Amino acid sequence: MNRLSQLTIMTLIAVAAMAQSQGNIVQHIESTSQGRVTVTQPSRLGERLDPANGNPDNGYKATVRNRVGFRIQVYADKNQRTAKSEAMTRERMVQEQFPELGCYVTYNAPTWRLRVGDFITREEAMEVMQQLKKELPSLAREMIVVKDRINVTL
Repeated sequence: MNRLSQLTIMTLIAVAAMAQSQGNIVQHIESTSQGRVTVTQPSRLGERLDPANGNPDNGYKATVRNRVGFRIQVYADKNQRTAKSEAMTRERMVQEQFPELGCYVTYNAPTWRLRVGDFITREEAMEVMQQLKKELPSLAREMIVVKDRINVTL
């Protein structure tokens, strides 16, 4: 056994012995603080989290979770010569009329697809699809609601 391995093992044994003598971390905090816990933070962190400093979201970013939901499929084609450019063209058309909707151009051999939106319910997707059909009648014929993995902001 080399010296590094011996040193690592000895350190682990020492840490385990200390942990057994002190109990768990909660017991240690309770015994040494009489139930009071003091949080020490850098002053700049407090400034960053203060909404009065022009940071209304308190510095936190919304997290996105991937789950099963629905999207509107606007386009799907297998023509290798034209499908990619057609999907991109239709994506621009949708984004111009509905910039708030997420557009997802995907390629799963041999098919290019354009799917729109992140909807938790089929009904929600159907309502938006009706709006899309009214605003973009040239694309209406191909639109369908499909089950897909969607992004949900928490």
